[in-house]
Amino acid sequence: MREIKENRQIFAGSKPHAALPVDCLHFPLFPLFFRRMPAWFRLLILLVVLLSGMGRRAVAQSQPLDKLMRQAQLPMPDSSRVLLLCQISDQYWALRTDSAGAYARRALALARRIHYRHGEGEALNRLGAALRESNLAQALELFQQSLHVAESIHDRALQAQNLRSIGIIYVYLRDRHQGMSYYFRALRIGQALQDERRMVIELSNIGLGYDLFNQVDSARYYQEQAYALAQRLHTPTNYILYGLGQVARKQGRTAQALDFYRRSIAESRQIGHERGANFAYVGLATLYQQLGRPDSSIYYARLGCRAAQSNGFLRGVLNASTLLTQNFQAKGPADSTLKYQSLVLAMKDTLFGQEKVMHLQSIDYNARERARQAAADQAALKTRYRTYALLAGVVALLLLVGLLARHERQQRQTNAALQESLAELKATQFQLVQREKMAFLGELTAGVAHELQNPLGFVKQFAAVSTDLIDEINGAQRLARDGKLEREILDGLKQNLLNISQHGQRATAIIKGMLEHSRTGTAQREAADLNALAQENLRLAYEGLRNHDPQFNATLTTHFDEHLAPTPVVAQDLGRVLLNLCTNALYAVRQRQQQGNEPGYTPEITVTTRRAFDTVTIRVRDNGTGIPESVKAKIFQPFFTTKPVGEGTGLGLSLSHDIVSTGHGGTLVVESQEGEGTEFVITLPLN
Repeated sequence: MREIKENRQIFAGSKPHAALPVDCLHFPLFPLFFRRMPAWFRLLILLVVLLSGMGRRAVAQSQPLDKLMRQAQLPMPDSSRVLLLCQISDQYWALRTDSAGAYARRALALARRIHYRHGEGEALNRLGAALRESNLAQALELFQQSLHVAESIHDRALQAQNLRSIGIIYVYLRDRHQGMSYYFRALRIGQALQDERRMVIELSNIGLGYDLFNQVDSARYYQEQAYALAQRLHTPTNYILYGLGQVARKQGRTAQALDFYRRSIAESRQIGHERGANFAYVGLATLYQQLGRPDSSIYYARLGCRAAQSNGFLRGVLNASTLLTQNFQAKGPADSTLKYQSLVLAMKDTLFGQEKVMHLQSIDYNARERARQAAADQAALKTRYRTYALLAGVVALLLLVGLLARHERQQRQTNAALQESLAELKATQFQLVQREKMAFLGELTAGVAHELQNPLGFVKQFAAVSTDLIDEINGAQRLARDGKLEREILDGLKQNLLNISQHGQRATAIIKGMLEHSRTGTAQREAADLNALAQENLRLAYEGLRNHDPQFNATLTTHFDEHLAPTPVVAQDLGRVLLNLCTNALYAVRQRQQQGNEPGYTPEITVTTRRAFDTVTIRVRDNGTGIPESVKAKIFQPFFTTKPVGEGTGLGLSLSHDIVSTGHGGTLVVESQEGEGTEFVITLPLN
């Protein structure tokens, strides 16, 4: 609903914005008689005046209105019909307020009959807009009712619309604080909803409000914002152009003011907006009055009056009549002065009679009293809710106690059945474990067979070569002795025997590793000093490598938790794990040192122990060659090794992982970055 509305000079004693011509009330004593007439008779005369204006100037329905009227003839749901009637009321508001009120009442009756709250709020707002020209008090009451409906259904768009409508009434009454406060509240909602079309209306209303209170710079700022946004959205700008014309007139920019007023009139005529035309005509008439051109001022004031009459816009009639009265007082004739002066008195009495102002004040007081009462009711409701919550908590507590007692009884009843089920589960678990062991044994046997095939093949090959060498010696002895040949044959035989011994030792290591894997893990756990165990195995690994390579040196660093208490473990098995990890770490740093492409490189092994809340962590870190990502996934598989043939069996890490996970219920993980080092982390549970 287009509602950039009547923020104008409308009270007695204010400088008018426009004057309105009317062809009635000619006799000079009319003001005296009019004040002595009954109120109902005075209202009847005003209606005759307005209807006569409407009769002389028939209102042509706009194309949007024609389209809406055709839609109203079609069948549709009642809720859709309510909103359609509100749209028709919107269109009539700019053309003829009595028709706008009639359609708003139809929409309100239908919405209440079908209990359509949103439609009821929309209809109340439209009816308030239609009645605002004849009864401010009733209009304010309707807007407040619509605002209450909008708040109850959380309809923020309708809230903004009613805040704007209420703000217009307070601006009518020259209450700057209240009026502008409502305007800005409506703008904030439009910004929150990101509804730019609504923001155009709110910005222009704010600009018109500042214009009314002669804050011209602020008025210009908000009107220019509204105009820029409307231009981008391609929405009507007739009210905005009028507001810019007002600012230009008050700032003495006469040419720009004329341009703005004329553009506003043209656009209002184009869209059939009589009320907008009235504002622009009155503004233009005021400008010509200031320029000392009374004839032009009277001409445009008369046009503004006719536009207001055709629309039923009483304030437009008042503004135009006030301007015409001033022009005729200065120019004559006297009968025209009296004519429009009488109309001014009639409009003021209708719009701002003391009884209506008092009624309006009463409504405002009642609204505040209702708000106070609503706040008191809300506080009482919160207290009641707290009481209910306390009672509900007590009931819930009693219910919980009952449920716990019932659960305890059920627990006792099911304990026996659970014990029996547990025995069955243990038997099933043992069978599953045995089945898994058999499957693992098959895999392990295949791996062992594959690994033993290589050293045994070498043993067979070197044994056959040795037999051939012995046969050559025997043949050489039968023919003739050759000392050099015998030595060569004996040296080759010696080397073959060494090779046979080496590969025999590898086969022995494989069998030893297999036997270690086959242990049942039934050894008893005993409390052991993990710091001492880690220190001892680090030393053994380092001395073992030094015996093999006396030239090798490395930095051994330990960070032991001094508060680490003795921990129940199988010390022999865990020592084997630590020895294997330390040996691998020393091998890695030795390999990196032997690459010889890093001057200043110092091999370093770091062992750390740390106790957390319910776990113990042992970390073995080296700054060796690191492990590639492609290898880390297979590092704990049996018989997988990265060492050259003959230097490793591939069972060390597999055995270590089995000891930690199966034997101690912990975890063994590896963290490594190729080229920087590797860290193995053992985590053991304390319970």
